Amino acid sequence: MGSDLFSSSAQRIVDYLNAHTPLTDWSVSRVSGGEQVHIHVHPETFLSVGQRVQWDETFCIRMYNGAARIVPDSQLDPDYADHPEAQVVRAYAGFPITDNNGELFGTLCGVANQPLEDELAVDADLVALMGDLLSSHLAMSLIADRERRSVEIADALANEDGLTGLVNRRGWDLLVQDAQQRVDAYGDLVAVAVLDLDGLKQINDTEGHQAGDELIRRAASALRSAARPADRVARYGGDEFAVLSNNVPVHELAEHFAGFTDSLAGHGISASIGFAPTNPGVVTLDDAFSRADKAMYGQKQARRD
Repeated sequence: MGSDLFSSSAQRIVDYLNAHTPLTDWSVSRVSGGEQVHIHVHPETFLSVGQRVQWDETFCIRMYNGAARIVPDSQLDPDYADHPEAQVVRAYAGFPITDNNGELFGTLCGVANQPLEDELAVDADLVALMGDLLSSHLAMSLIADRERRSVEIADALANEDGLTGLVNRRGWDLLVQDAQQRVDAYGDLVAVAVLDLDGLKQINDTEGHQAGDELIRRAASALRSAARPADRVARYGGDEFAVLSNNVPVHELAEHFAGFTDSLAGHGISASIGFAPTNPGVVTLDDAFSRADKAMYGQKQARRD
């Protein structure tokens, strides 16, 4: 798969640069949703897989905006000396990675807690070559994945729940498998929400299962109407629904998922919800689902109390 190709290439490059330069920590990162997240890392001192930082607070944004790509001593470089981290990140190297559309995907960067003794200790041409190679591998990987993913997503969406027409549990599992590959390889922004309808058992007991089924169908319609093109809504089982959202920044998730409960409320339906983001190498899709499920039950219990 293309994602495997990119992951392998990225890890080999950061390991090679760690072994052949005096910079201790090297990373291939993703820039998305106003954040930089490190996805393929050779860590020693500073960097770790899944580490997130605001993009506008990084060394890399300065490099991307035209500052030096090789910085022997950040405290002596006028473009980096005022950075809050210049006291601890004393040496830096960076190069942008672009996607198949020529747009910024992320960066290849290295840091150290000591300044470089020799300004030529890090070969600028080598770092540029590695960055260009990663951009080429990324472009090929994304193109290779596009056709595969279109088939797999179509297969997932074809698994419909008979009552609601939403994706069923099997289809959901296929969507999660695809999303996990994207998170691991590319650091895609993926989050999960779990929703549980309130009062279905009471309706089934007092009005009958046909009324309960009608409530579930109305809920599905409300969730479908709230979904954006990059959202996938599934009936996970019984009166429980799940939403997989792509490309939503972490700080916007609360507002994003509130749109689903607002839509339900507009249809006269009450539900409890929990949500959680993934994080490359730290929080998998399964982890995020478990956290969202726990948060949902916590909300449901709090409302009962």
